[in-house]
Amino acid sequence: MIDINVTLLVQMANFLILLFLLNLVLYRPIRRIIQKRNQVVDDFTTTIDSMTKSAQEAMNTFAQKIREARVQGAASVQMLKDEAHEAESKVIAEKNQEAQARISQVRKQLQSEIQETRDKLQAQVQAFSLAVAEKILGRSIS
Repeated sequence: MIDINVTLLVQMANFLILLFLLNLVLYRPIRRIIQKRNQVVDDFTTTIDSMTKSAQEAMNTFAQKIREARVQGAASVQMLKDEAHEAESKVIAEKNQEAQARISQVRKQLQSEIQETRDKLQAQVQAFSLAVAEKILGRSIS
């Protein structure tokens, strides 16, 4: 059985002193180290989270700018294609007009040459007719 006497009080005092010394020497420093480590981990976690968020924002901004640049590039390409098509149409229209003018000029020239040749042939036909008529009649008709 347990006897309650002075040794029990001494043992309790000894336990309380030991508990106070252990708390002072061992438990408080370990708790402070753990608290500092937790603080450092929390700081790193906060820093990592903020850097991750800023990196994500930068990636989103970059992707948005890339999309905008692609849209703008496509618009520029389309605008250049439209300008080239207009220039092509103008050149084709000018060349068609030049060709039509040249064709008209050649036709006029051909018409004048045909008329000139007809006039010459008409004169020759009259001369040949006169010559044939003279041969047939055997006398001069002039």
